[in-house]
Amino acid sequence: MNEADEKREKEQAQLKFLVGLQQKDNEINDLKKSLEIIPGQIAAAQKELEGKKSKMNALQAEIDSLKKQRGQLEQDAKTEADHMAKTKTKLPTVKTNKEYTAILNETEAIKVKISEIEDKELEIMELLDAKEQEIPGLEAEFKSEEDLFKQYKQKKEAEQARAQKELAEAEAQRAALAKDIDPKLASQYDRVRKARENVAVVSIKGETCQGCHQNMQPQVALEVRMGLKVHKCQSCDRFLCFTPEPESEPQTESAVPK
Repeated sequence: MNEADEKREKEQAQLKFLVGLQQKDNEINDLKKSLEIIPGQIAAAQKELEGKKSKMNALQAEIDSLKKQRGQLEQDAKTEADHMAKTKTKLPTVKTNKEYTAILNETEAIKVKISEIEDKELEIMELLDAKEQEIPGLEAEFKSEEDLFKQYKQKKEAEQARAQKELAEAEAQRAALAKDIDPKLASQYDRVRKARENVAVVSIKGETCQGCHQNMQPQVALEVRMGLKVHKCQSCDRFLCFTPEPESEPQTESAVPK
């Protein structure tokens, strides 16, 4: 093997490592995104559950308020009944028709007041009964939603644990892969990746870079397709590779090699 062949094999090997490194970084990036999303998903589900609990608590608070109102009305009715009883005790002591009529009028007024109180009490009791009948259904609904939330949370926590494990493994694999890359290329790769939204290696299609969609020199495109040399796009500075499309199943080529 002559020196030119050795150089070409070295270039091909380095490009292969760079593509592998980009694939591993894509995997790490996807795992990190999943880990960022999961806590928010759990929090959103919990917030929805708390909303249902708040509805149930609000209904219970309304029931408690109605019970308090009913209790006050009962007390008011008792007070008025005592008032009437005391008023009636005055009848045997009256001496004039005017006093007698006044006591009867007062008694009648108390009866009207008691009747009004009892009407209000009946209205509140009917409303209270209707509200109390809603409680079992809401409690059952909340219990069902709570069980579903617990299952969902367990599922998401399992996903989180699995993603954390996969992330640790992927980061270890990336570190091992990076050791096989020329330090200068590795440094360039990291710099470009940070500057280009984590994408430092892209495919070409024809003579076009799929990262920035700018055309390149025909000779450069040829050398990339043949894997003769490591090239970088003159427009976006990303490393270039060639990924053949399957003949039987044409597909749109991604900017990032998978």
